Amino acid sequence: MAVTTAGVVDRGLRRTGDPRVWGTTIGAAGASVFVHANRGELPSTASIVAVVLWAGALAAYVWAVFVRPRWFPEPEPVRGSAPWIYLASVVGMLALVQVGQMALDAGDKVDVLPAVIVLAVGLHFLPFARAFHTPMFIRLGLAMAALGVVGLVLGLAWTETAAPAIAVLAGLVMLLVITEAALRDDGHAPF
Repeated sequence: MAVTTAGVVDRGLRRTGDPRVWGTTIGAAGASVFVHANRGELPSTASIVAVVLWAGALAAYVWAVFVRPRWFPEPEPVRGSAPWIYLASVVGMLALVQVGQMALDAGDKVDVLPAVIVLAVGLHFLPFARAFHTPMFIRLGLAMAALGVVGLVLGLAWTETAAPAIAVLAGLVMLLVITEAALRDDGHAPF
């Protein structure tokens, strides 16, 4: 472990208390839920491919976040409003999912709900970028929100299988964005 006045080069496995490490586990768990909760709605071959891609993305995540030595600068202090921003984002996400579910129930399109969840999760990430000094949340939030919209449109207009397929893809994208942020060594916490 190399120490400097402004930070340290270390492995995430030795820094599990750092939010740039433990926070990623929340995202990796959520990404895994997206993949495994939705892959069963796909044809069997696509479901197997989803598991293989998930395993590869998860292995890359573990290597980038926990194994590979990387730069950990001193974390920037977060604003006092950060916990409130987090709470409001989570409440907004849950409210959007609930409203989306009610609208889909009314239209007898409940099978498209995974796309609404992807959209809501993506939007809930956007305020985190500023609150936690982590620009990665903009990339992640916009990618997830865009995937949610695509899944919703395709699920309503074409096939309901599009929504779970997009949810699986969203889980893979989450893992890859977290991995990419850890590989940057720019000091911005992936989560």
